[in-house]
Amino acid sequence: MIDTPENATDAPTEPEKARNARRLWWIIGGSFTGAMLIFALTLGGVWIWTASSPLEHGSHSEEYTEALAGVDVDVEIGSIHLAAADGDALEVVRETSWRGTEPTSTETWRGETFIATGECDDSILFWVNIDECEVHYTMHLPTGADAEATIDVGDISLDGLDGDIDVETSVGDVTGQRLNAASTRVESSVGSISLAFDKVNGDINVTTSTGDVELVLPDDGTTYDVRFASGVGDQDIDIATDPAAEADVVINVNTSVGDLTVRYAD
Repeated sequence: MIDTPENATDAPTEPEKARNARRLWWIIGGSFTGAMLIFALTLGGVWIWTASSPLEHGSHSEEYTEALAGVDVDVEIGSIHLAAADGDALEVVRETSWRGTEPTSTETWRGETFIATGECDDSILFWVNIDECEVHYTMHLPTGADAEATIDVGDISLDGLDGDIDVETSVGDVTGQRLNAASTRVESSVGSISLAFDKVNGDINVTTSTGDVELVLPDDGTTYDVRFASGVGDQDIDIATDPAAEADVVINVNTSVGDLTVRYAD
């Protein structure tokens, strides 16, 4: 019996292996490039649609005569302005602007505290926020009302307040004028802080990660103990100071990067 030899399977040669590898990489690379192109076109199209949408505006004002201990305002993007009122009522003005989805605002009471919030819709496409919106609050507070405010991106301005002040911004400046506060706490992660007082009735605490601090105080015989801590920054303290045990007011200022200026009003 004569054995018939089996045909040997043709093994791919080295050049064929190289061609197959290149072909595989071309397929993978082409698929990835196509996916990225679709992503870019989709994102660009949505951005163009949002940018070409008309900028819309809204406005609402209201006056509250209820007993008021203070306000608590929290805004995502926009601005907050808190000022002393001429009368006994709380006056609230809310202005909004947006492209895409209208921002959400809520105004409620918690006991004798008026609470207001302004939030932008988190319309996310591929982890990118495609909406544009701002919420701006202006409030006039009656005598003695406390002011608490927080904003993620935007400025806070204060005028003539005489209650406790507690405000904070992540990115934005804080300014105050004609203040007569019982106590003051101001914080900004990135932004300058400038506060001018007609009278200082309590301690002042200011913190900023990156930004300069300016405090303008009345030259009315009040004694101050100024404490300044900074990673990178200079101090220019042009007022009379006393040790804490003898001072009427303690001023604590902390900056990571920023200068401190303390002076009397002109």
